[in-house]
Amino acid sequence: MIVGTFLRYFKTYQGINYIPITDEDQFCGLVGNNGIGKSSVLESLDTFFNSKPWNFNTVTKKSGKVSTKPQIVPVFLIDKDLFEGDVLAKATMLNTIAMSISEEDVSPSLKSHARRFIEHRNQLSKKVNLENFLLLPIGIDYKGDISVSLFNNRSLVEALLGVDVETSKTSLDDSGLKEFVPLLRSLKEKIDYIYIPREIDPEVFTKLETNEIQILMGETLTQILSKRVPPRQISEINNSLNSFLDTLSDELEVYSYRTPTDRQQNLRKNDVYNLIIQAFFNIRKLHKKQGDNWLEISALSSGEKQKAIIDVAHSLLSKHRGSGSNLIIGVDEPESSLHMSACFDQFDSLYDISRDCMQVIFSSHWYGFLPTIESGSATVISKSESTHMFDQINLAGYREQIKQLTASSKGRLPYDIRLKSINDFVQSVITSTIGENPFNWIICEGSSEKIYLSGYFRELLNIKRLRIVPVGGAREIKRLYNHLSTSYEDFKDDISGKIILLSDTDSELVRYEVSNYSNLICKRMVNCSSDKITKLVNIQANPVSPATEIEDALNGRLFLATLRTFSEESLGLLSFLNDITDEVTDKSTRFSLDLKTSQWDKIDDFFNSDNNKYLFARRYIEKMNDDYEVPTWILEIRGWLE
Repeated sequence: MIVGTFLRYFKTYQGINYIPITDEDQFCGLVGNNGIGKSSVLESLDTFFNSKPWNFNTVTKKSGKVSTKPQIVPVFLIDKDLFEGDVLAKATMLNTIAMSISEEDVSPSLKSHARRFIEHRNQLSKKVNLENFLLLPIGIDYKGDISVSLFNNRSLVEALLGVDVETSKTSLDDSGLKEFVPLLRSLKEKIDYIYIPREIDPEVFTKLETNEIQILMGETLTQILSKRVPPRQISEINNSLNSFLDTLSDELEVYSYRTPTDRQQNLRKNDVYNLIIQAFFNIRKLHKKQGDNWLEISALSSGEKQKAIIDVAHSLLSKHRGSGSNLIIGVDEPESSLHMSACFDQFDSLYDISRDCMQVIFSSHWYGFLPTIESGSATVISKSESTHMFDQINLAGYREQIKQLTASSKGRLPYDIRLKSINDFVQSVITSTIGENPFNWIICEGSSEKIYLSGYFRELLNIKRLRIVPVGGAREIKRLYNHLSTSYEDFKDDISGKIILLSDTDSELVRYEVSNYSNLICKRMVNCSSDKITKLVNIQANPVSPATEIEDALNGRLFLATLRTFSEESLGLLSFLNDITDEVTDKSTRFSLDLKTSQWDKIDDFFNSDNNKYLFARRYIEKMNDDYEVPTWILEIRGWLE
């Protein structure tokens, strides 16, 4: 994937700029004010990968390309196993330079840019084990020649030409950089990049014969036709047609239909394929089913067209293309023309797409994805006078990072991103619950809760347009409830969908007052020892103990069956499971399993190590069937939704 990029005099960027894109995940957002340079990043990658025209900075137009030297130099993080031979040697050389470069290795004018890269590289190394990867800064200049930006220094000269080369030679010239042409060519061959600009024509983009759609499918129309119209059939057509002409020549006696030359020409494979593409595929346009009718994409609203592009990309990647591991998709303002109520779904689809491909990079003015996406990256682009500034946020810990950035940026951040992200998300939730066919929402603490709830309510996801969103803890649930309740008061007569906020009962309970709204329900789950049942109670209500997480409130029999699938992987920790011979009931986990405190502690240790909480949730849902009773608190939520 691309972890960052150097841009020099491209579109809005003057001078040299290093833009961090991600420090870990393949879901990557670029946010900031209009005209700040978000789409410039996506467009530059289209120029780099797909040879689209350069969009030079206005200074370049005045001062000339020779003096400004426009460049696009992405920084790739690539698996070592993708290269071999001399290409691997050159890649290893660049990686060594990128991993060891310091401010002292560059000229004074480049020190600040080197510092930005080094800070980002160090952050990346904390998140990703770089031993099996190569960090490769390599791109092109305005002439199409190789550029490695500020990494073209004395260290690179010595690595390529040897330490004995004259000390005055502090960088490679164009001929020296040509040594890296095979590496650049190999990278471009291994990675596909699709750019979806905001002003794209959806009708043209979604036609089957476009390069973008064929890349999303993972095969060209010619390849598709070669399977469905094999050479044998073309040969049969030629034989049949030639037989007809022979018969006709016999009937005409001294006349014959022939080609101008003596060589009799047959239909070639490509002739037939091109004819089929023109006569069969070219006349077909994307349609969307509306009730019993099919509407041509041109008849859809602007928002529906934008949604159709993402829907088609999502479906082709997940259902048709064998693998998207070599595909990067750039999307400019995916929320463009969408109603606020549809924004969450659009970004949820984008996140799903990013799981099926190498990387999704998008620009956006909708900040509602920040508190709701489980993992990803967002780069906040701002400006101080004429200088671009970049703050890269890891969304897995975004709340903490926002606090740090707000403190360290000294007013540089253009607005309170945390507040705007919550406001955007709340607006999306409220507006989506209004109308005859409303959305319904369950807002929970973490990703494992989302997995369990999605499993138990899977049939309601479509029927009730249910959306389940993890927001990262009870304190965030409280924050969202306060925002939602304020908006709810203004629209309570119009809201017909349900908004359900669900918290655990923590040992240090997050307390706040909630109102008894009919469609805005805020509850926490707690195990009630007297009744031996998991209850859903108001946040401020009793009981306030014991501490109850969702794993404590599952079907106990299914919980044990799932946990036993991990016993071989965690032999020492979970070996006591083999000694459980008593019949386990379908009651809540804590009440159905008669375990010692020390054994519960071992189960807690299991859940708190590695990624076990997530993995357990996945296996639990996979094993779930009608043989296991549904927990009563799940049935209670189902009742609210139905």
